[in-house]
Amino acid sequence: MTRHFLTQANPVLLVCAILVLEVYAADALTQKLELAAHAESRNDFATAHGIYKKATLDHPESAQAWAAYGEHLRFYAHEAVAAETAFKTALKAKTPDAHAAAYAWRGLGELAIKEHRDDEAIAHFKESLKARPLADTHRSLCHLYCSQRKFKEAAEQAKLAFELNADDPIARLLYAAQLHRAGEVAEGRKQFDQALAISGLKPTGESAETIHCCVYYNAAGYLGVAGLPEDALAMLRKFFGTPNHRHLTRAEIENDADFVSLKGLPAFQKLLDAHAQNPTFSQSAK
Repeated sequence: MTRHFLTQANPVLLVCAILVLEVYAADALTQKLELAAHAESRNDFATAHGIYKKATLDHPESAQAWAAYGEHLRFYAHEAVAAETAFKTALKAKTPDAHAAAYAWRGLGELAIKEHRDDEAIAHFKESLKARPLADTHRSLCHLYCSQRKFKEAAEQAKLAFELNADDPIARLLYAAQLHRAGEVAEGRKQFDQALAISGLKPTGESAETIHCCVYYNAAGYLGVAGLPEDALAMLRKFFGTPNHRHLTRAEIENDADFVSLKGLPAFQKLLDAHAQNPTFSQSAK
């Protein structure tokens, strides 16, 4: 009966019916992605993985579904090959989305960094910013330029990330570190304190809330740049206490420009040694 109604209906009514179905499908997808993100925030990665996968099965032509699944595979599941496939599927999806494309290109850039293909990563990040400016992409560029010791370029990217999303504590932490490097010590500390307040994190690293691993890591980075090694180590210990610290390898942490002041400290090496026993920590792919 429904099929007969749609085939015989007034064209205007048919268009309206299709639009209603599209809105319903979009709402259903949004709900799935929100549920998955909430599961990630609880560190329930298995549940999140299942929801994201189902989203791609229920909405196979959606760029949003594939980009979100790819990011989960990259950052939380550490499945680089599957993540790359998901990102590329998002970019070819029949239902395109600028936001999804931006995240897909950014994800491909992060995967390229893991393979030490920095030029390719930068090209991907530029494509991401063409699709839609994201604080996350500027953050990625900041990290990459820091790894290359191009601190002027890193500072520019940190500022752009901060300006795009001042409520992003990670963007503020990156900005704080670059401000300190540039000699703006007081402003750097101000931004650091505000980033902690936004995330609900105390200067001691304590919090009543679940804190994203990258907030701990970048807080430690600022403290390392600021010449506060004991405080930096305390934040790193908190970082290693999170379920997803494995997205960074030992080599990446040891060679991080923010931790130059820590490299010669036995406590820093001991901390890395304790977690290097986990093979995934040594071999992970971000």
